[in-house]
Amino acid sequence: MPIGTGEVGSGVSGGLAMAEITTKPAEQRFSRPLLAFVPVAVILFCGWMYRWVAEDAYIDFRIVHNILAGYGPVFNPGERLEAYTDPLWVAILAFFSGLFRFISIEWWSVILGLSLTGMGFWLGGIATINLAQRRTDTHVFPLGLLCVSAVPGVWMFATSGLETGLIFGWIGLTWWLLVRALRQKGRGLYLAAIVASLGFTIRPDMALLTLTFGVALFAVQSKNLKRVRHVARSRVLLASLLVLIPLASEIFRVAYFGLLVSNTAVAKSASRLWLSQGIIYFTNFVQTYWLWIPFVVLVAITAHRVQAWRGAKVRLDVIVLLAPVVGGLLDAAYVTAIGGDFMHARMLLPSFFSIFMIFWIEGLPSLKSLLTLTAVLVWAFVCVVMFRFSPPDLGIAPPGIANERLYYQVASGVQHPITPLDYANDLWEIDGYQTAVTAASITDGQRLMNWDRSEYFGPGNPDPTNYPAHTSLPETYYVAYPNIGLFGLAAGGDVYVADQLSLADPIGSHFIVTERGRPGHEKVIDPVWIDARFGPNNSTVLPPGTTMAQLVSARQALSCQPLAGYLKSITSKLTFGQVLDNFEHAFTWTTMSYDSDPQIAEQELCGP
Repeated sequence: MPIGTGEVGSGVSGGLAMAEITTKPAEQRFSRPLLAFVPVAVILFCGWMYRWVAEDAYIDFRIVHNILAGYGPVFNPGERLEAYTDPLWVAILAFFSGLFRFISIEWWSVILGLSLTGMGFWLGGIATINLAQRRTDTHVFPLGLLCVSAVPGVWMFATSGLETGLIFGWIGLTWWLLVRALRQKGRGLYLAAIVASLGFTIRPDMALLTLTFGVALFAVQSKNLKRVRHVARSRVLLASLLVLIPLASEIFRVAYFGLLVSNTAVAKSASRLWLSQGIIYFTNFVQTYWLWIPFVVLVAITAHRVQAWRGAKVRLDVIVLLAPVVGGLLDAAYVTAIGGDFMHARMLLPSFFSIFMIFWIEGLPSLKSLLTLTAVLVWAFVCVVMFRFSPPDLGIAPPGIANERLYYQVASGVQHPITPLDYANDLWEIDGYQTAVTAASITDGQRLMNWDRSEYFGPGNPDPTNYPAHTSLPETYYVAYPNIGLFGLAAGGDVYVADQLSLADPIGSHFIVTERGRPGHEKVIDPVWIDARFGPNNSTVLPPGTTMAQLVSARQALSCQPLAGYLKSITSKLTFGQVLDNFEHAFTWTTMSYDSDPQIAEQELCGP
């Protein structure tokens, strides 16, 4: 006799106290892939229609080029600075770009991003169906994933060149392995732990999902341990597999870069609360697509199901079911607490995917349940057709949240901007790097610098005003620029790109934020710091709007500890002694901070 009544939500109640179902009708084994493929088909089609590559992704591309050129995972050759937060994504791009050079890195990012997104939806849907059919023999449909696939904010980052597609793939794969370990009495448990541990290397906040997946894996293991003598060893092994890759990644970071976190995390003040902006970011995502409609409906169904499962004494299934939900809620809370991001939806997509992934409907719904299902499907249709985040001012909303894809569509004049050639009409980017490349090619062995960004934008002014540079770094031309993605990739390894927004700058990233601004763009470094670092000590040429007193103070601040020691550590040869020094001072270098005003910074670093 089939378990359940066949109603949505109530189909979990009737026979849940019975033993777990181990056999399924043959037709259900064939229907599972078909039902799971529906949201996959939607996201693959819509993701391809929204294909593009974000300007920020080109930062990773420049790093990949430097890896393949033998410089290491750095943004500027000769300076060991972690200018990325997604090391696994960078490694994957480097592998495919190095092995198959006939495909450009931009297109590799699109292909891999969309493929991994599809994989995540596919495995997530299969896992959800497999978990559901432990307690019912009716058909199961992953309605939650269909809701995710209907949101245009998800389409934008199924490609984009950023790590979001990898996150979708990782969550789906980890969820599938966890459910498989539950269904097969612990089989593949250790493989699931290894995959779950990768979250930290994909993006730091994914460690929260690793944590909740790990708790569920321990619960599954405890259920299947038979011998007492074997318990301690098995638990130690599982715990070791969960922390081994994150620990190895952190050891490498400290040894190579000299910081406890990436430079981008320091620049974005990733540990500093900004709840008011975070709420704006959260509501911008939720209200744009009216996500409260499917959320309320599906949570009501799932809450009833979980309550029935608990009453049926299958609490292990409940723990597994809630693992991605709790992880997603923790990640959403963290992203909201630190102020979100300047890109619409991006930082909340992992939590959105994790939470909605576990929602399903089952059986042939009753009239009452059919109305619920219809409401969700109507919402999904309206979302696909109508809901868009289209702020004025080329895609940037007043609170600093941007529709990046729309912005660069307008700026480039291309529907799907992917390669540098697609951005050829974006004069703000292209004129700048063409000038830098030209200047680098005519230095004749001299080291030159230019810190005046206005030189790049004046009509009829193709050549910048260059000044002598004094540095031990290998580049021949040193230039300050605000948007370093496209510019940095095209400029090449002979051009040192000083990031004026500090994400890839070892000085500006440690500024104290005295006034909140656009998320991720608050630590703007004045060109006087660039002049102080790379200009000759006897130079009297000043960047616009600065004074000689500021230049002198900046030079003095750069010579004081701990900043001087940190700059020396990331530009010196990486010897065993330097590695030990990095471990000794990593905490100090990570936590050091000072004012962006050179004269105040001098007092803070050097004393009165």
